[in-house]
Amino acid sequence: MYADLRDDARLAEELGYDTLWVAEHHFWYDGWCPQPLIAVASALAATSSLRVGTAMLLLPQHDVSVVSRDVGTLVAAYGDRLDLGVGLGYRDEEFDGVGVRRSERGRRMEAALTTLLKDHAGTWSGPPPVYVGGLAEAAIRRAGRHGAGLLLPNSLTPDEIDLRRTLASQEAAAAGLTPGRTGMLVDVWVTSDGTQESRDRVLDRLVTHYREYAGAWFRLQGSPGFTRPDLLDRQSRRTRRAAVVGDPEQVTESLLALRAAGVDTFLMQVRGDFPRPAYRRVMNELANTVIPELRKA
Repeated sequence: MYADLRDDARLAEELGYDTLWVAEHHFWYDGWCPQPLIAVASALAATSSLRVGTAMLLLPQHDVSVVSRDVGTLVAAYGDRLDLGVGLGYRDEEFDGVGVRRSERGRRMEAALTTLLKDHAGTWSGPPPVYVGGLAEAAIRRAGRHGAGLLLPNSLTPDEIDLRRTLASQEAAAAGLTPGRTGMLVDVWVTSDGTQESRDRVLDRLVTHYREYAGAWFRLQGSPGFTRPDLLDRQSRRTRRAAVVGDPEQVTESLLALRAAGVDTFLMQVRGDFPRPAYRRVMNELANTVIPELRKA
């Protein structure tokens, strides 16, 4: 998997992508990375100009002094090529497995961000951009008052995006800071044609993937996901509606609509559970057809 990651990083650089992002999870079977900064180092070493980011590093589950040390080392070794996205984490099993109380995650996140952005930033040769993941009001306010960027989930409407951008900007202004960028994770897939049949095949597979993910990992209104099929159905409909799937023109149009809503950093999720040749084809298609149009805009 790490060898594949390095190959994908080299491909992303060759195709002209700005950044490759990696994610963190623990104690699961499907290849989520348990130490994303190690993976980041591997991808940075395999490339020369590509930025590499974390979306997200589950900061409350880590010793912030170790994170600070590793971030400083990456900056010293590779310069301004790191984007640090951090999130709270939500799986009870992960907090239990690393010996941290889930109930303390908000307090730990606040303290860790203060350490990284104020106490330790001056010790690095150049502090990397920091993004805070989430959609709850507390997470958005936290990002704003620290002057960090937002990493929003893939299910928000333009109005919901605007609401969170406004809230973060207000918090940043109150703290005397400039608000960060607005990033959004977006499920993106370019089909071989623009027919509804092609789109449905991709969307069906994507929804199946997310039902497994949410059913196994989420607590929906306090209950394990798989015990609430009604709520999983609602989540699935939202995922299906938000996914950007179609031919290059359809994909471009959908992403430009999100750009008009204020998103300036797209984390295009093209992996899901699709096989490697398929998602590498989509990486090529996006680079050749969609991204040039986004850059023009």
